[in-house]
Amino acid sequence: MTPFLYKVASCFYDTYGTEINELAFVFPNRRAGLFFQKYLSEIAQKPIFSPLTLTISDLFTQLSGKQSADRISMLFSLYTIYIEKSGSQESFDEFLYWGEMLLNDFDDIDKYMVNAAKLFSNVTDLREIESDFSFLDAEQIAAIRSFWSSFYPVNDSPNQKEFLHVWQLLFSLYESLREKLAHEGKGYEGMIFRDVAESAAEDSLNLPYKKIVFVGLNALTKAEESFLGYLRDKGVADFYWDYASPMVMDADNKASFFVRRNQQLFPSQYVLPLDEIDQPRIEVIGIPSGIGQAKHVHTILSELCESEDFGAPEAFKTAVILPDETLLIPVLNAIPQNIKKINVTMGYPLAGTPVASLMDYILALQKNIRFQDGKALFYFRDVLSILNHRYINTSSPDIVSELIRTITGNNKVYIESAELSRNSLLSILFYPVTGTDAFSEYIIHILEELNKVLSSDNDDENEGEFQRTHDLEQEFIFHYFATVNRMQEVMKDAGIEMTVNTFYRLLRRLTDTITIPFHGEPLSGLQIMGVLETRALDFDRIIILSVNEGIYPTRKGANSFIPYNLRKGFGLPTYEHQDSVWAYHFYRLIYRSKQVSLLYDTRSNGLQTGEVSRFVYQLRYHYEMDIKQSLLVYNVSSSKTPAICVPKTPKVAELLAQYKKGGRKAISASAVNTYLDCPLKFYFTVLEGLEEEEEVSETIESNVFGSLLHKVMEVLYEPFRGKMVTADLLDKIVKDKELLTQTIAKAFAEIFFKSATVRPLSGQNFLIGEMIRKYVIKVLERDSKLTPFIYIESEKKVYAEFILNSDETIQLKGFIDRIDEVKGSLRIIDYKSGSGTSVFTTVDSLFDKSLKDRPKAVMQVCLYSWMYGLTDPNKSIQPGIYYMRNLFSDAFDSAVYQKPAKEKIPLSEFASIRDNFAEELGKCLCEIFDYTIPFRQTETENACMYCAFTGICGK
Repeated sequence: MTPFLYKVASCFYDTYGTEINELAFVFPNRRAGLFFQKYLSEIAQKPIFSPLTLTISDLFTQLSGKQSADRISMLFSLYTIYIEKSGSQESFDEFLYWGEMLLNDFDDIDKYMVNAAKLFSNVTDLREIESDFSFLDAEQIAAIRSFWSSFYPVNDSPNQKEFLHVWQLLFSLYESLREKLAHEGKGYEGMIFRDVAESAAEDSLNLPYKKIVFVGLNALTKAEESFLGYLRDKGVADFYWDYASPMVMDADNKASFFVRRNQQLFPSQYVLPLDEIDQPRIEVIGIPSGIGQAKHVHTILSELCESEDFGAPEAFKTAVILPDETLLIPVLNAIPQNIKKINVTMGYPLAGTPVASLMDYILALQKNIRFQDGKALFYFRDVLSILNHRYINTSSPDIVSELIRTITGNNKVYIESAELSRNSLLSILFYPVTGTDAFSEYIIHILEELNKVLSSDNDDENEGEFQRTHDLEQEFIFHYFATVNRMQEVMKDAGIEMTVNTFYRLLRRLTDTITIPFHGEPLSGLQIMGVLETRALDFDRIIILSVNEGIYPTRKGANSFIPYNLRKGFGLPTYEHQDSVWAYHFYRLIYRSKQVSLLYDTRSNGLQTGEVSRFVYQLRYHYEMDIKQSLLVYNVSSSKTPAICVPKTPKVAELLAQYKKGGRKAISASAVNTYLDCPLKFYFTVLEGLEEEEEVSETIESNVFGSLLHKVMEVLYEPFRGKMVTADLLDKIVKDKELLTQTIAKAFAEIFFKSATVRPLSGQNFLIGEMIRKYVIKVLERDSKLTPFIYIESEKKVYAEFILNSDETIQLKGFIDRIDEVKGSLRIIDYKSGSGTSVFTTVDSLFDKSLKDRPKAVMQVCLYSWMYGLTDPNKSIQPGIYYMRNLFSDAFDSAVYQKPAKEKIPLSEFASIRDNFAEELGKCLCEIFDYTIPFRQTETENACMYCAFTGICGK
């Protein structure tokens, strides 16, 4: 395979020899110029002066004498002009979207040399089209008539009137913007192209080159066509088109849209040698993943490396092409390690860098700021996002880790800026800003400080991978800094007021257009590039990813204020134009290739159908090419997860030994319940101490709600410890609203906010507090019916020892919510914030692991009763449960009932089941400490519903 550019270089070197340096060669992009120079050096085989290589855009800019205008400054200028012309009160934020559309439309108008006055005229009489648009052909006039007929006669709808009102302003906006830019010596690309073309038509161009050779162009705009025609007529231009592919020449193929006209208008002076090409080997591979495509690139390249010597020369003949730029990083990570040289032509988008993601977090931080008592408070989610960002996290790991622990450990939903200002970087980050000017300065200070931090890290690192990584990070920060700095300058010059949101939207749009070039050797190694970068280039092996309909060719059309029929009527590009360009790139590229791998995503997701590109169907059915097709699928078949079993090894035995006499731990009632629910969960939580990661909770979870209720009841009853409680005392508490409010607020401060500062509750917390108030009042009302009784204490810690059959002693512990004495009987009360049952059938059912609805609360309160009873075996003990959700029911009863048959019997004397309960508890503990019985998964699934370990055990 002889590349197209090689043939052009060979032709001109054979003709001009060393005098080729007197020529100027114009290519569609810079990459083509570099490849041309490489081929020329290979042909010459000796040192020569290289000819000048330019892109078509470079040539127009050079001849115009104008500078390319900054897009942001143009938007500001256009907005100012619009406000002056229309008298509108529209904000810049409202103008921004359609202002960008107008700039795109003005660019098209000039590139295609459209009469803007005619385009933006309001045709009130269809007969005007016949006379005023006679310079267009019949098909164009028909398209224009088709559009304006919908606005004729004058009975317009409100939308039509609004469209016409704005439409009448557009020519004035277009002219005024051009005048302003021309006065400043600037222009947008279309304006520059038009000016050069019009100067050429007037023969007023000063050409600095004796001969200009245009190589590899295709879709010419009217301005380019007019300029090339002028050079042709002057006899100073030559033209070479890459139209050798029969598929590109096929009249039925959209790729041929420009072929006939270009060849006819701009013929070549010399005839290039014909290609001797065999049909390429084409394989189409469907993969149900974007990342999967990147991983398959590794497979393809690895096979190439194994099958032949894949050194730098061979790698140079291989290209990986990415229609979807988001796959760049996955593809770079998938390149085999034995491919040493890689050249990335696409560049890395600034919007995809870590510094851009940090700026997103910072904007959210400032948007969600609130002020209380004159102090700035930052929302915890925004704060944690910033602290966990790798730039911030690695700047001061110890400080950042401590801050994160403090925020999560103390459940801080809003954090004062003073608490976060632990070093200079954090002080700058967590500083409240208002106004656009302050925000831009704020970002600049952050970027400067980040650069200092990375620079100091560089001083500490040795040359190597870390150094190169820091260099790259600093490059990202520098480009972002330059962008913000430029934004600030343009804003000051424009003097336009805008919100921080608008400023940031502008900044995002700007960063989306900026790419950071990779530094490498462009003329050696594996080539990774976008579709447009392949223009005029040829490769032996091509791997194209995302060959999906809607991606290659793209379905995305440019937004335009000019309706389709008017675009078509005035010769402006439409989606058909875009389709033809994509088709040309595809068929030209595969023509000289020996091996083509087309990868596509088989998933259907949103607008993506998972359908392969139309180009593949055309190759198979229209050109009847032999295509190998395959699907790569993942084995996602479901299989039963093997049961997890933890044997009681010596290491596990050591963990269990900590709960025996002399150990530093004790088994709680909730731990016994955990074992009965699931022995494996007992192993994870009790023995290994695994727990869910601590997070800041904005809302009151059920466990926190229960803790708050317990705390309020404990505080309210504390003055009566060891005393007689009467109905009038409880009634007094119920009526003391201030006491209840203060007690609830203190409980929130201690348990939820974890702060010594007590503040009035607000928002959702206020509603939760009112719910707690209602529960507390109802508990007091229920208690008043039991008066007089003696309140003993709350949150009582109890300890006990249980001797197993093996003479081993197990340490037990418990926390009793409340103990009181009613009519000579000691009540052991457990508060439950939810609902449940207080009825059990037999004592052994309390320890039955196979029961789906085992009465856990009954087992727990009975265990408390057994443990407390050890201190005074002769005391009458009655277990009881206060289910808060049942408090408001007329049938509320705190007693525990046994229902061995049809009738249930209140358990008014725990002594009646004490021995039986101890026996069953002993069996349970014996099983836990029996080293021959492993910890297995539960056999019921009720316990798995809200279990944090389902991802581990797979139940």
